[in-house]
Amino acid sequence: MISEPNDLDAGVRNAIANAASTLTAGDPRAHVFYEERTDLRMTLASSGRRDVVVTRTRGAAVSGRHSIHITDPEFLDPGAVARTLSVEDLETVIVRSGAAACVGRRHPFWSAVLVGFEQAIWVGTHEGGVVRDIRRGCRVELRARVGAEAATGAVEEFVVSTNDAPSLADRFSSAFDRAEERIAPFQAMPRGPTAAVFAPGVAGIVVHELVGHALEGDVLARRATWIQRAGLPSAGRPITVVDDPRRGRGAWTIDDEGTRAGETVLIEDGVSAGLLLDRPSATTLGMVSTGHGRRSSYLDSVRPRMGCTFLVAGSDDPEDVLRSTRSGVFIRRLAAGHTDPGVGSASFIVTDADRIIDGRLAGPVESFVMDINGPQMWTSIDRVAHDLAFDTCVGSCVRDGQPLAVSVGAPTIRIGVVTVHS
Repeated sequence: MISEPNDLDAGVRNAIANAASTLTAGDPRAHVFYEERTDLRMTLASSGRRDVVVTRTRGAAVSGRHSIHITDPEFLDPGAVARTLSVEDLETVIVRSGAAACVGRRHPFWSAVLVGFEQAIWVGTHEGGVVRDIRRGCRVELRARVGAEAATGAVEEFVVSTNDAPSLADRFSSAFDRAEERIAPFQAMPRGPTAAVFAPGVAGIVVHELVGHALEGDVLARRATWIQRAGLPSAGRPITVVDDPRRGRGAWTIDDEGTRAGETVLIEDGVSAGLLLDRPSATTLGMVSTGHGRRSSYLDSVRPRMGCTFLVAGSDDPEDVLRSTRSGVFIRRLAAGHTDPGVGSASFIVTDADRIIDGRLAGPVESFVMDINGPQMWTSIDRVAHDLAFDTCVGSCVRDGQPLAVSVGAPTIRIGVVTVHS
């Protein structure tokens, strides 16, 4: 959220304003960026393990050309930071929910990694304005395992919010239930082209990789991408893709160049409609920044980055999407993705999936690598359900060595052609 500085940060505000007044007018990169950031990483397990690491960094960058190192990283009191990030009570709830979910299970084990951060940033421009934004994020990766020998496991990932649903108890139960389903012998997914149905939220990673990265301004300033080069082919369904950095994990209301952020429609009813721009790329392309200029820290340069990228819900019944699929794969979790936005190709590691035979789930399959071709994918999306979900596969996007917390979303969808590799 944007907030006006108070007496406590008046000194920071004045220092930034003074530094910004010396910048070159008309330079789209000209700004002063200052951040104070606290990061917490907590690991818990049913074995009693508890590890907590907390760091704080502060620093400034001027015009994106050089950085001013303010302090070395500090190691802080974990309890105090947990209270500040509002996750102190969450530890107790995780332990209690995990213990309850273990009752009646065969050799159960669970672990949870909680990652939280709070970042306050100030940005000053040559015109003399200083704006401030506060970003907060907290996510949990929950792993459940059953069985003493050849134990099988499942993963639940989610962003913690004040109105988070379902409850932690439900997430533990879901993870253990899936782990027990995966006790059955794994099948090998046949190599080659197949249809793929994506569970709610999961296809958001596909949209992030193949659509979002192909519409980042600095990428387009260097070369045409698969979307811009020939335009989008006609899709099986009218698809709309949006990026709104004001929602989701690590949301921001102004970017790291001081530009107010808002919703950007990237694809509207199957037609390319918008780009993700910071100030330099907007200037190069003769456009206006969309408020997507972000840096991993004050030590890094600004890039156009995605915030919360999602495929808008359709009208299909999710269960019917599965029932109408004669043969294919039902994808529950993607662990990683990599794309070449120029040619429109992407690869993903599928870590949890089931075979589909005659419209029904036919048992879990081994992990595999999946390739998706952008133009081919776009024309073969023929089912889009109404069950839009966010952040079922949570992580960071890394560009040019810079990690950034992002969010993704999608309903249940069916892509008619993906390629399975072992």
